[in-house]
Amino acid sequence: MRQLISRWLGGSRPGAWDLSGYPAFPLPHRGFGQALSPAQAAENLAAFTGSLDTRQQALRAWLAAHGGPDADALSGPAYATALKAWAKAHWQHLPPFERLPAHAPWPDCPRDGAFIVYSLLGDLAASLGEAIRRANQDWRWGLNLDAADLADGMATSRRVVLLADLAEPRPEAREAVLDLEALVFSAYRFPQSVDFVHLDTWTGSVRDAIDGAHYR
Repeated sequence: MRQLISRWLGGSRPGAWDLSGYPAFPLPHRGFGQALSPAQAAENLAAFTGSLDTRQQALRAWLAAHGGPDADALSGPAYATALKAWAKAHWQHLPPFERLPAHAPWPDCPRDGAFIVYSLLGDLAASLGEAIRRANQDWRWGLNLDAADLADGMATSRRVVLLADLAEPRPEAREAVLDLEALVFSAYRFPQSVDFVHLDTWTGSVRDAIDGAHYR
């Protein structure tokens, strides 16, 4: 079984990174929207915010050991650009999605054991969010509790996302919602996508968020 888990983690591929020592962060409750009760969503948020600083410190140390950028040394857009370039150059060292055991993909995925890569991806996404928050304090971590998004089955519904109050609230929406995990997890699952290979939505999303384009 240990050899099988090692293969899932990518240990048998040349140059593969061993993620078995990376700190796991399985959310108390998986899923989104109707799959989560309001209380379960609140528990996820409490777990996320309560461990955020510690996990980001661990991520910075891990990135430093793997040739990644330093969020403390770069501004928001510059960090996003550097992280995207690092991901494009080094995604190949992560266990590929198609080699993981059968599982529900993001955002329903497990984040420990053979799926520890998802804890890493979640921390990378959070680092982009923290880069935004350092530059623009209008943004905060919270839950998307919008009733219309819940009814529409939006992947952000009842999940931990970045929120900012709209400058002009509307009956159907009072907050801007930014889901950084969607960018990072999609790039991991589809590393040959046009969006990841030829565009830079990571930098664009971070820059737009810092500039307030989502809520002004």
